[in-house]
Amino acid sequence: METIGYRISKARRLMNINQKELATKANITEGSLSRYENDIREPKAAALTQLAEALNVSTDYLLGLTDDIEVQNNSLADKSDEEFEQIYESTKQKFESGNIMFDGEPASKEAIDSMLQAMRMGMLLALEEQKKNRNKNR
Repeated sequence: METIGYRISKARRLMNINQKELATKANITEGSLSRYENDIREPKAAALTQLAEALNVSTDYLLGLTDDIEVQNNSLADKSDEEFEQIYESTKQKFESGNIMFDGEPASKEAIDSMLQAMRMGMLLALEEQKKNRNKNR
């Protein structure tokens, strides 16, 4: 079972923000957020609500009552093709910076290319699925 800390961390990573950014957005300290994400402490109701609002997820998701996670403000379906390409290119530059480790060693060009290709495919599949679901609900 996923813990509250894991779910907070997962939603934060899906939004592509760091702990400092989330702590500021949720109006909590970085130390508190770190303790929550590392399952050292569980957030009280007020902090849980602030985190859910900052992450654009439900408190039910953070508590594990539902697995439905929809990070709305970072939804790929709401991005134009140009923005999608910017996300991809930004990630590509980070991967190609030479700081990516893979299997304990600096990632080879082939490994980086494979990861980028898989990421692009995954993003496109997720985008298509999200668009289908949105059209179903209309």
